[in-house]
Amino acid sequence: MDAKHLSKRLQAVADVVEPATLLADIGSDHAYLPAFLVQTGRVQRAVAGELRSGPLHNAQTEIDRLHLQARMQARLGDGLTVLKSSDHCQTITIAGMGGALIADILQRGQSHLQDHPQLVLQPNIDEDLVRTWLVAHHYRIKQEQIIFDGGHYYEVIAASYTSVPVNYDRKDLLFGPLLRRAHNEIFTKKWEKRIVKLDLIIDQLAAGENQARVQAIRRRRREIQEVLS
Repeated sequence: MDAKHLSKRLQAVADVVEPATLLADIGSDHAYLPAFLVQTGRVQRAVAGELRSGPLHNAQTEIDRLHLQARMQARLGDGLTVLKSSDHCQTITIAGMGGALIADILQRGQSHLQDHPQLVLQPNIDEDLVRTWLVAHHYRIKQEQIIFDGGHYYEVIAASYTSVPVNYDRKDLLFGPLLRRAHNEIFTKKWEKRIVKLDLIIDQLAAGENQARVQAIRRRRREIQEVLS
């Protein structure tokens, strides 16, 4: 994989990014995603944000290799602190992290969201935590997609700010308001696989003392079964 040949997962993220003057990719690693978007003309300029010097070096190396120094910057910082008030960032992408971490980055970085950028988020787990944050902060989910890549299912969530309250019920938060209504084949496969995993956990815990956890897992299993039926 490189900036010209994205993984299926990152390509799905790129596909829902709206045209923008400036995009910030948080936790960019090798800067493949923002470099791809700059090279294809989807965005004019991009920032690749990294928390640590190693990934920052990787991002800068890719920028230099592609001669994109005039249109891309690799910046060191924690989450959205890599953004400057003068950036007026239009799109933020955060991909390949847990949902709790993505929600935390957004929560701590609210002062950098004053321009209400498009948010394109790809949590590896705990997608409901991301949706819960979006709802609480007036972001409406505009696009959702499930991708199967490298033996794993991933969800891509694209959201835009709205001045009116956003209302999603519990099943919308857990399964995705658009995904569960589309109810396509990959949606079914993802959640059928989750049921198999939950059944294994229930079997392992059935004879133990943590029956409260067993009951919680059974409730989640029933919720999945209801959505699939």
